[in-house]
Amino acid sequence: MSSLSYNDLHRLFKKLDKNGDGLVSPTEIQWLLDTIKLSSSVDELQSLTGKTSLTFPEFLDFYTITIEGKDTEKDSESDLFKAFEVFDRNRDGFICVEELQEALSSLGLWDDKSDMDVKSMIKAYDANSDGFLDFQEFKKMMA
Repeated sequence: MSSLSYNDLHRLFKKLDKNGDGLVSPTEIQWLLDTIKLSSSVDELQSLTGKTSLTFPEFLDFYTITIEGKDTEKDSESDLFKAFEVFDRNRDGFICVEELQEALSSLGLWDDKSDMDVKSMIKAYDANSDGFLDFQEFKKMMA
């Protein structure tokens, strides 16, 4: 379905659902898009979804199509680089364990109680075994 697991997306949905009503509004979704540098206005989001609020299943569809399902390879590459920049906080061209952990935490996808091993995530995609992810390795991780 997506590079994020169903459970990750559910945690993200809960984080976006600030008032706990089981729905996310375009205003709440805008925070996510701003976080990953895919800014959009509330009006554009409402126009895109055709709704004033989304349930979790509708959010899954929105996320999969809008955030992960770009029409062209060029758009996808550009969006992936924007996402890479969100993770690469110090702008050195590499994502280290701390940066990955910090980015996942800010999205509500990691905390001290998480069963996610960030070091293992990096190691799994670190083709040159330098302990960091460069953009090409990040692309493979997100595929």
